[in-house]
Amino acid sequence: MKILITTDLEGVSGIVEWDRHDRGTPLDLWQRKLMTGEVNAAIEGAFDAGATRVKVAEGHNAIDILQMDRRASIVPAIWPAIPPLQGWDEGFNALIQIGHHAMAGTKNGLLAHSYNHRTVEYIEINGMRIGEIGVEAAQAGDYGFPTVLISGDEAACREAQDLLGDIEVAAVKKGYGCHHADCLHPAKARELIREKARAALNRLDEFKPFIIPGPIKIIECYFKPLDEQTLKAKKEMPETEIIDERTLAYHGRNVVEAMARRCGVDCSWTAEKIKSG
Repeated sequence: MKILITTDLEGVSGIVEWDRHDRGTPLDLWQRKLMTGEVNAAIEGAFDAGATRVKVAEGHNAIDILQMDRRASIVPAIWPAIPPLQGWDEGFNALIQIGHHAMAGTKNGLLAHSYNHRTVEYIEINGMRIGEIGVEAAQAGDYGFPTVLISGDEAACREAQDLLGDIEVAAVKKGYGCHHADCLHPAKARELIREKARAALNRLDEFKPFIIPGPIKIIECYFKPLDEQTLKAKKEMPETEIIDERTLAYHGRNVVEAMARRCGVDCSWTAEKIKSG
């Protein structure tokens, strides 16, 4: 059983501020300890359930590889952190998302946003408003494996179950707004994540991949109009459409392809490896 773990940072217990630290500072080391602890808990739960391979695909540069469970491997967070550049085509059986958050505009969603909290108002795929949780689940679906566990704040967990059904969730904190939350002690958060990872993989047969059938049109709407230089650069990107000065569209045969193009990467060369819906 091969398991892929993706990570974010805003959903980790104890994190209530945007990631804006300098490498090697006390804040950086503290965040890495929290993030690595929750990732290790998911790794432990996966191996408890019989995993033979666990790979971590990092979303933020926030894991201390020296403290990570040695049974797992890691793809460090280098932009763009997209599936074709993280080896999602290995043939995984399940996706676990650790440290995730709700989409932009979610009431009481701690650090809720959709990719860029300063600029992006919302993301839609084929007319459906969706957050980073849903995008990752759909990308896993393109490769043919299901999302089985989400950890993060309560709002993120609700979002995941509303979209994906009866998956396992590990709510490690409760948001009272963007920067205020009731957080579990890190030891308790890790215990919960390990338990839920084990539970999710013990009922793996109950889950199905989340697939958004192609062709795919991703709409990205910004809070403010884009400047002329940015619009000119976007216009030259493959399969990119400028709807208006605040709204762009990215096209692809599947979510993996369209999201890669959002990052300026034409990954059509991976299409034969992807199990399209």
